[in-house]
Amino acid sequence: MKQYIIPVFIPYSGCPHRCIFCNQKKIAGEVEGVNIETIRKTVDTWISLSAISHQPSAFKNRQVAFYGGSFTAIPLEKQEEILSSISHYLKNGVVDSIRLSTRPDSISAGNLALLKRYGVKTIELGVQSMDNRVLSLSERGHSSDDVGNTASLLKAHKFEVGIQIMPGLPGDTFESSINTADEVIKLKPDFVRIYPAVVIKDTGLADLYQKGAFKPLTLYDAIGVCKIMLMKFETNNIPVIRIGLQPTPSLIEKGTILDGPFHPALRQLVESEIAYDLMKYIIVNNIKRDRVSFLTSPTELSNFIGQKRVNIKRLESEFAVGMDIIADNELKPGGVIFDNSFEKVYIKRKDFLKKYTGYHNALTDN
Repeated sequence: MKQYIIPVFIPYSGCPHRCIFCNQKKIAGEVEGVNIETIRKTVDTWISLSAISHQPSAFKNRQVAFYGGSFTAIPLEKQEEILSSISHYLKNGVVDSIRLSTRPDSISAGNLALLKRYGVKTIELGVQSMDNRVLSLSERGHSSDDVGNTASLLKAHKFEVGIQIMPGLPGDTFESSINTADEVIKLKPDFVRIYPAVVIKDTGLADLYQKGAFKPLTLYDAIGVCKIMLMKFETNNIPVIRIGLQPTPSLIEKGTILDGPFHPALRQLVESEIAYDLMKYIIVNNIKRDRVSFLTSPTELSNFIGQKRVNIKRLESEFAVGMDIIADNELKPGGVIFDNSFEKVYIKRKDFLKKYTGYHNALTDN
């Protein structure tokens, strides 16, 4: 069932220090302090919006999500005060559960008992990398072992676990980013978010960038690494619920992002690249005619066509064919039909991803 998320931002709350990449007020778009009154006002506003929207998902599985800080590093009495502000919503059935984000080294069994008591269901860990050198250079203050131990502890206490990773940090490489994905897969999280590192003003990363000591990923490289990560998570049945930072008004304000692979539709660019790889694979492995067609579900049509028809142009040029990509209302997402006027071939996305990631793994192992 799709969740209706009610976001409440608590920038820097509980954070023992600022990581090199972090300017939470610009990322979250929150500039004022958070108190019980502002929390309840935020929740009431989102509930009112859900009533106006008349979307079925807005009336079921509502979850208040505390984002932006390290929630479990806040003093326990303050955690209880914040969580108690949601109690009457939970009691009345207006809200179903609570989600929060925190650091892997700021959770204890005693703290988890408090979270359980107040209806916390989902805990997201800001992991960023499973490479200890990258973590050190990014001034994270925790190790990859902390991530594994904490994820296991949360699973043992029946929490839903999310993991946030950030390819492209100082010291990171394509190989170490992909290894991070492999290590996260071993932890079996319930979902993952991928945020390629961007240079935001008033951060340690901005200082390094301005000194010429740090070069962020290009958009092209970010799409490439996110593509492999997404494929690996999907073939292991781990949902990736977001790729790229949310384009909040303060984040897209001129001068906030100094450099890096920020794009408001990064997920679509990644999905489009996977669609291109899938179509190329099909053309290579089937009889090619002067003109070929691909039939996709309507919801995936734009991914297959690509922005400005880039996928059609690339494939027509590479294989000297004419191409049509057509929406088929009877096709469900996750499959595509190749039609060369001689035969029709149905390919499942997941079957292709298994072949592709298997081939990629073989290359990296050699």
